[in-house]
Amino acid sequence: MRIGIVSDTHDRSDAVAEAVRLLAEQQVELILHCGDIETVETVQLFKPVPTHFVFGNWDKERGKLAAAIKGIGGAYSESFGAIELGGKRIAWVHSHERHQLYQLERSDYFDYVFYGHTHVREQHRTGRTLVANPGALFRANPKTCVTLDVVSGEIKPILINVARSPESVAGVPGIPSGPDDSIGLVQGITDPPPG
Repeated sequence: MRIGIVSDTHDRSDAVAEAVRLLAEQQVELILHCGDIETVETVQLFKPVPTHFVFGNWDKERGKLAAAIKGIGGAYSESFGAIELGGKRIAWVHSHERHQLYQLERSDYFDYVFYGHTHVREQHRTGRTLVANPGALFRANPKTCVTLDVVSGEIKPILINVARSPESVAGVPGIPSGPDDSIGLVQGITDPPPG
């Protein structure tokens, strides 16, 4: 079984749609969202793949988010979620309440603990537990999510490339906005680094 893990989507619909598309392409059977969803519209983008959410510090309208999650057939937990898949215990949390991540990480109960909030992809091991942040789809460079193959234990990062339109940067100091510069800017964002 393969699952996807995302975090800190912060209502960035283009990045979310691309992440869900790429995760579906990877044939994930479930997505875990580590919080900071922000809007009902973002929740609806997860409809193609069963998704379990936890709330983050930017998820202010939790009643509306909960109704939207139920509306797409998803599930949610207030502060942290836990599930057992293929004999592996998995927890996920936003981690803005640091003590919670600390307790989950050191409980020696979970095989995997996923967390968000920092917008930085990383992973490490604490005892038997592999602890990983999938990265973020907002204020992250690069934008990432991850897949977990529950059987093999492989965690694979997925890069999310979302081109910014020239209009989205027009008038921003230090960012070119002319026709020729805009083309270069979009190509620079979407093209992979050389080598």
